[in-house]
Amino acid sequence: MSSPIPSDVERHLHSLVTGDITFDMIKDLWVKKDKLFSDQIALLAMDEVDHLDKDEDRGILLLTYSGSLISLGCGKERTMEYASIKLRGDVPDIIKSDRVSLTSDLNKGSIATFDGGQVQNTSSLYKIVVCREGVSVEEQEKRIREATIFITNSFVHFNRDLTLANGGTAMDQFNKKEMIRYIAGKNGVSQKLAKELIDDFTIMAETGLLLGKSVPLGSLGKLSMKWKAERKARLGRNPATGEEITIAAKEAHYSPSFKFSSRIKEKCEIVEKMD
Repeated sequence: MSSPIPSDVERHLHSLVTGDITFDMIKDLWVKKDKLFSDQIALLAMDEVDHLDKDEDRGILLLTYSGSLISLGCGKERTMEYASIKLRGDVPDIIKSDRVSLTSDLNKGSIATFDGGQVQNTSSLYKIVVCREGVSVEEQEKRIREATIFITNSFVHFNRDLTLANGGTAMDQFNKKEMIRYIAGKNGVSQKLAKELIDDFTIMAETGLLLGKSVPLGSLGKLSMKWKAERKARLGRNPATGEEITIAAKEAHYSPSFKFSSRIKEKCEIVEKMD
């Protein structure tokens, strides 16, 4: 059976082989990343193309042979985010620039070149993805941002899974400390400032909740309080042992509630079963 990946990519993957991580393991990881990337752009109704003119003004995502992700906002002079996702990196190396322009057409298998930012060129392009015609600039920018955050963090998570499978140290990428590091790096601010902003946001959400407000948490859903009637004492069973137990009575009270958005429910429904 022929390889599902280009020979240039295979040569790059061979350069990543170490004593405890084999080529086949890295190749399997690359295929997994490739599928996740393709699935995400399909969900956001973006199209993969082999060529784009340098004067194209729609939002663009680029994936290189080396696994770096480049997001380009709309317009001739764009915002640009370059994420280098190293195999053993805890967080991606992120470079952000404004007023960046393409200096040559984009072609699959060729490098991309830029003017006006910190990154002047990339390694060869494996995938070129563009927002569809007719989508508003605001919506394009939103889709590019969402795809960038999801793909970048998923790639880092996959890398860590590979490291852990070979005796690495466990790290929870989505604990508060790691998320602060990522947000600080992505937005070019100190970890102290990122932590303060996140803490302020959660305090405001908590305050709104306790004041009886419905508090939206972005695309995730809404926090609110619900009044729960008193509960009489009753018999039940311990779910772990099956032993009969007494469940204590409880007075009427407010209880926090979270309603997930239809958008996040739809996304969860299509996630493949995890091992």
